[in-house]
Order: sequence, then C-alpha cells, then structure tokens
Amino acid sequence: MHLKLPQCPTCIVGAVARVSLGLSLLFVGLVHYMSFESFTGMVSEDLGALTMLGVLWAYVLPALMIIGGALLVLAMFMDIALWASSIAIGSISAGMLLKSVLSGLPLSQTMQPAINALIWLIALMICTKLSHCCCEEGVCVKK
Repeated sequence: MHLKLPQCPTCIVGAVARVSLGLSLLFVGLVHYMSFESFTGMVSEDLGALTMLGVLWAYVLPALMIIGGALLVLAMFMDIALWASSIAIGSISAGMLLKSVLSGLPLSQTMQPAINALIWLIALMICTKLSHCCCEEGVCVKK
C-alpha cells in the first residue's frame, strides 16, 4: 500500500486534527479501563433505577472510544470510526444531563461536562469535514 500524504493545506490540517482527536479518544478510553472501578462509579452514580444500565455503559463507552479513536488515526473504516466515536461522545452529554433529570442533580454539576462532550463532538465534525475536502490522492482538485 502506497501512502500519499495530503498536499492541500486544508487536508493537512484536517489529517493532523483527525489523528490528534483519534489518539485523544483512544487514550481517554484506555485511561477509563485503567481506572475502571472509579470510572464505573462515576458513570453509574445518580442514575437511580438506571444504575445497572450505567454500569453496563461503563464497559461499552471506553470500547467505543478506543475503537473509534484507533480507526480515526488509521483513517480506516471511517463509517465505523465515526459511529463509534459519535455515540461515545454524544452519550456523555446526554448521560450527564439525564443525571439531572433522574436524581435532581443541579445543572451546575452536569452542564460543564455535557458542554465539554459537545465540544468534542463539534471537533469530530470539523475534523471529518477537513479530512475530506477537495483532494484526490493527496492533491487538491478544485471542483
């Protein structure tokens, strides 16, 4: 397989951003498994009757981050990479705000992590767009 690096400035930045975001997701997923007991507690607390669902999600979320991040870095199976990454990141913002609904946890405690996750999701959208601009085989082709 012959690797051709992008030459278009937009694609260069997009590729670097995609790899950086992919590595970040991969590393965060690994850290979650490395500190799994505390991570499980953080995910499942304040979910009331859905606590067991939180425990289950604590197993799934890091796997989605690792798979999505690794595939982003490698630029392989991009549909799977984007589904895994998007579900992982999107579930964080939704899950944090669900805790406010289920347990009455003040929004002041859940809004910041929810917004942080949305920023990651926006970064993923931007990286995806920049990684696939107007280039064919690494060379910019204005259409």
